[in-house]
Order: sequence, then C-alpha cells, then structure tokens
Amino acid sequence: MKSEPMCAPCLLNRVLFEAELSTKDKALIFKAMQGGVEYLDKNFCESSSGTDISTGIHRVAYGILQDSDPYRELKAQSNAIAAKMMPAVRKQISDAPPKDRFRLAVLASIIGNNFDFGLQDHEVSIAGFEKLFESEIERGLDVDDTSVIFDLAKGADITYLTDNCGEIYFDELVLEQLKAAGARVTLVVRGGYIVTDATMEDVHCMGLEKKVDRVLTTGSNAIGICLRELPAETMEAMRSSKVIISKGMANYESLSGEGFSPIAYLLRAKCEPVARSLGVKKGWNVARLVGVLQ
Repeated sequence: MKSEPMCAPCLLNRVLFEAELSTKDKALIFKAMQGGVEYLDKNFCESSSGTDISTGIHRVAYGILQDSDPYRELKAQSNAIAAKMMPAVRKQISDAPPKDRFRLAVLASIIGNNFDFGLQDHEVSIAGFEKLFESEIERGLDVDDTSVIFDLAKGADITYLTDNCGEIYFDELVLEQLKAAGARVTLVVRGGYIVTDATMEDVHCMGLEKKVDRVLTTGSNAIGICLRELPAETMEAMRSSKVIISKGMANYESLSGEGFSPIAYLLRAKCEPVARSLGVKKGWNVARLVGVLQ
C-alpha cells in the first residue's frame, strides 16, 4: 500500500507516544519529534510505501531516544493479560461444535489484534481488554472466509505471519486448530524489536516453537514484511506455501499487491486507509482470503 495524507499525523502521533514511553526528558522528546518531522519532510510523498515510511521514522526515533524497545512494558502487560485469559478462551473453543472451532480461534486472534498502541484514533486498554474481548466475541466476524481458509490449509504447508505481543497468545489457538487438521506450519515473527510486534523472545517464552514445525523471522525490525530484508529461507517458505496466513495491518499493507497468492488476511481494520483498501468499514473484524476463487 502507498502512503496516504492521513498517515503523516498518525506516524508523528506514534513517535510522540513511544518517546513519552521511553523518557521524561522533554528536550529528548522534542528531538525525537524533530527527527520524525525531518524524516517525513525528506521521504513522505504520494508514491512512498506506507510500511517503508513507518519503518524509517521509527528507526530514526529509536536512534534518537537510544532505546531499542520503548514498548517493552506494554508488550509484557499485553502478554500477561492474554496468558491469563487463555485457559477460558481455549475451553470456549473446545466446547464449541467442531465446525465452529477454527472460526472462533480466528476471531479470538483478530480481537487480539487490538493490542496496538499509539495509533491515532485507536485506543486499547489493557485493563479493559477482557470486557472488549467478550463484546467482540459476541459480535463476531464482519468478513468471514474462515471455512475456505481452513479447507485450503488442511494437510498443507502454510506460513503464518504474526503481528503483536498479546495477540500472539491467541494466534496459538489458531495454530492448534491448523495442526490438528494436519497442516505443516512455519511461524514467522519479527527479526528485531519494533513497536509492539512479537519476536523470537516471545515465542520461546510461550514455548510456541513446540506447537509448530519451525519458526523463522522477518530478518529485521522492519514494520510488516520488508521483502528487501527478508531472509531467503523465509521468502522460500512464503513462496512454497499452499496458503499464507497474514496477521495484522502492517503485514497487509506490505504484502498486498506483491503477488503472494493465496493469502489470508486476518486483522482488525483500525485505520481508514487500510479499511478503504480492503473495502470494509473501520473497526471491522476481517478474515479475508485473496487469490482463490470461492
């Protein structure tokens, strides 16, 4: 996806958010904001890639702040509340009719996609997440291609691209359903710290590597999937998969239009440009399969 005008204030809002997470030094916060403004002045244009611009501005801000992981506390809190909820959510899925279990697991993982902090016009409260989860489970999916996604993944090689901390705990529920259906799963996490995204550190903390066939990384801390920085092994896994399951907006932004097919996008449409690109409304829970006739 290309950048849109409203991306600029959203990116600066996130730089301010992470700067205030990192430091109480007002002068340093000013420097981070100045760095962000200067980066946009040089790089932000109609033809720029949204995820490239996002990666660049965050790397500038992290460098100025001299902080490789300003979201560390929020990530830990997100993981903690998700881990606390897992037994009840897993039971809810196991108690459902077999035909509904994959859809419920996907819905839970999409609700987990709300763990995304600092986005303009999107607020998530860790303290209020359980209440949000209950209401969203009741509401369900607004776009639901889960039955076709599941049929395609049965007994097949798939690549599962993760997004945020907290959310990755609910991804485990989807992975359990896929493995039970005979899928061979390659899990992909970020190769370095960036915003609230999950890394290999989170995988090992959860023991999630025991639930899948292998775990790879994106090779860097780029927002989404930066194909220029992607390790050859990860690229090959994606190219050879029967279906790619892509979590979150950044992965959608970076992969839409890049020729990967079929690909299932599982996300909460948290901003207008992404919602408009998908042809949905902002705030919708989306499980959309692209590249297969249905």
